[in-house]
Amino acid sequence: MVNALSNEVPADNDYEVIIVGAGPVGLTLANLLGIHGVRVLVLEKELAVPDMPRAVSLDDESLRIWQQCGLIDAIMPFVAQGAEGDEVFTYRNRSGRAIFCLTQHGRPYGYARGNVFLYHRALEVLNSGIDRFAAVTVRYGWNVQSFLQLPDAVMLVARDRNGSLCELKTAYLVGCDGGRSVIRTGLQIAMLGSAYAESWLIADTRDSTLAGQPPREGVEVWCDARCPTASIPLPDGYRRWEFLLRHGQDPAACLDDACLMRLISQRKPQKDIKVLRRLVHTYKGSVAEHYRRERVFLAGDAAHLSPPFAGQGLATGLRDAANLSWKLTHVLSGKAPSELLDSYEEERRPHQVKMLRLARRMGMMMMPRMRLQEILVSCGLAIAGKFSWLRRWMEIRGENITPVYEGGKQKTKTGHFLIQPPVGNNGLLDDLLGMNYTIITFDRPAQELLNEEDYAEWQRCGTMFLCLRPGGNTSEAYQAFDRWLGGCQGRLLVVRPDRFVHEDRLLTGKKQWSSKRENERCAP
Repeated sequence: MVNALSNEVPADNDYEVIIVGAGPVGLTLANLLGIHGVRVLVLEKELAVPDMPRAVSLDDESLRIWQQCGLIDAIMPFVAQGAEGDEVFTYRNRSGRAIFCLTQHGRPYGYARGNVFLYHRALEVLNSGIDRFAAVTVRYGWNVQSFLQLPDAVMLVARDRNGSLCELKTAYLVGCDGGRSVIRTGLQIAMLGSAYAESWLIADTRDSTLAGQPPREGVEVWCDARCPTASIPLPDGYRRWEFLLRHGQDPAACLDDACLMRLISQRKPQKDIKVLRRLVHTYKGSVAEHYRRERVFLAGDAAHLSPPFAGQGLATGLRDAANLSWKLTHVLSGKAPSELLDSYEEERRPHQVKMLRLARRMGMMMMPRMRLQEILVSCGLAIAGKFSWLRRWMEIRGENITPVYEGGKQKTKTGHFLIQPPVGNNGLLDDLLGMNYTIITFDRPAQELLNEEDYAEWQRCGTMFLCLRPGGNTSEAYQAFDRWLGGCQGRLLVVRPDRFVHEDRLLTGKKQWSSKRENERCAP
């Protein structure tokens, strides 16, 4: 998308990062950048959030990212985690008999592995979080018309809510503007993948008698080739319904209240419910060929579209925001060279391809197209349900979906997502970590394991130092790391701002130590 623009732009229109799209991914990125004082402008074409069914599932990584934004306490009232041992997923045959169940277990990253939430309320919290930062601005009703990349900036033309054209300048541009991304189209980046042949009828309902209450049951999926169905209870009496439409069914007719209530009553009769939102939608599974062109990046649905069967659509977008935010911050502040930004696509795209494959496999189980497939899937899941180790292997949470970046194939925790055990008075590990790099040691402080020059350099970079000891307030965390690392004495972990382990070293005494990847440390 090329446009002849003047290089003379008013100073108040000069930003470090412009984000296009004020959905949860764009606003999460803006909040993370705002914490570092980055000058950010968010442009959103809509004046209000469209009243349509949106994401309903989150994993523990997502909540940890919002914890890092400093907004987790405000968001948690709209999230249902479920207690240890609760049934969170039930697969039923066409008669309604449960044939496969999964329970909530373990919180390695500080939160339940699988969660449901109220999208619109969480978005309100993310939006209000922007008010904390004088350097971050959100403008609704603004449409990007064109942009041009220069050697040291990106120039944009946007139409404001009054219809006037405005010129803007930014060091970096991030497209978080959804599946029909204007930014991706302007970059001429292809989406690789395809859409499903069938459409789904999606509806959100609410039972007002359950207002203020958490869900009392988990997600249910009916394996029925006649009409595959999913029911997802949400906080405050809300519920998501999804029905696979068969060929010959009129989508417009299915949107009628009477049709919806008939479909719902066939699965789970509901009293006093009201249909709030409805949509007929065809799911897509595709990944952008590239996530970056020079100074322009793609994140969230602009970079990848995933069917909901693995519950990873929003989660993968939030990972994009967490990964990109600290790298942009380090480059803008001069702590790292611009080459660091190359690792964004290198790390995020392969993981999203993996998640897309997982979602497609789950879709084969959740939307049988014929009776024989239904029987085979039902029998397979019934057998799997009898073995706890097989149920764990089939889970779409935790280690089965968490990315492992470069270095993860070694016999260390390099490249792995850091665990987040409780520390002290009901707090979590990240409450003690900063927004920069952190060096975690065990028993002995970092200054005893690093020579004076290296220790001083890490200090100059704003690195946080944390020593966990087997006694006192850190004893529980120490024991958790001891199990995770297979012995933590003498270990030194360098943790990236997005909580991935950059280096995992075993040091026996004071010695020369430095990172292998200088492009992920502060500039000398």
